[in-house]
Amino acid sequence: MKKLKNRFLYEFREMRKELPLAEYIAWWLLRIAMLTTAVVFEVRGEAVYQRNLILLNTLASFAIPILRFISPKKLFTSKISFRTQSYIDIFIFAGSFLGHGLKFLGEVPEYDKFMHVAAGGIVVFIGAEIIKTFKGYEHLTSGIKTFSGVGFSFIIIVAWELMEFFADWFITDSQNQGYYMVPDETMFFVKIFGMPKNMPAQAPVYDTNVDMFYAVIGCALCAALLFFFLKKKEKKNTASAIKETVSVG
Repeated sequence: MKKLKNRFLYEFREMRKELPLAEYIAWWLLRIAMLTTAVVFEVRGEAVYQRNLILLNTLASFAIPILRFISPKKLFTSKISFRTQSYIDIFIFAGSFLGHGLKFLGEVPEYDKFMHVAAGGIVVFIGAEIIKTFKGYEHLTSGIKTFSGVGFSFIIIVAWELMEFFADWFITDSQNQGYYMVPDETMFFVKIFGMPKNMPAQAPVYDTNVDMFYAVIGCALCAALLFFFLKKKEKKNTASAIKETVSVG
């Protein structure tokens, strides 16, 4: 028991070193909002898929602290930064709380496209945080660090579409792939790629490709932003090291 208590206190201290108080408070505000949404969905008798999605996202709001706590010290998962949870929380807030809880996905035009752009971008930063946990990170160039974030984003983009496919296949009330969707010919994506033949039969294919298309846009934008930030930080560190060497010499 004492060992567990010491581990908990250690993790809490590490978290407070890394995060400002406002960010930590934001964690709990989101958790309260998600738990409230889960209760409301249960009382209303919302679709099973929606209720399960809210519950899973509520659990995800505790993901990084739990993962760090249960992981053996030798595993990289025990060293993932707490900032990673904040990036996950952005996705949970925008996609789950606003999107499903407050029904933005069904009532706000183009919100789904915005979510895929945002998700494809946010995951780049999560990938960049994960790569920090491995030995030799400090020797990697800004380009390699950015590429790691991009690679992780692509993995999640594909994994999400696979999740939608299997959810629609096995869960009766899951309708992720827009089976009855009839795209507007004035839509940006349709203007670029055209309208495929036999549209009703091709709706799931269209939906999957549109989702990945917008997610890749978000990935590219955030990758450029991450590279700029890392390059600037790299130059600052190099300048500091040169200055320190000169002063010692």
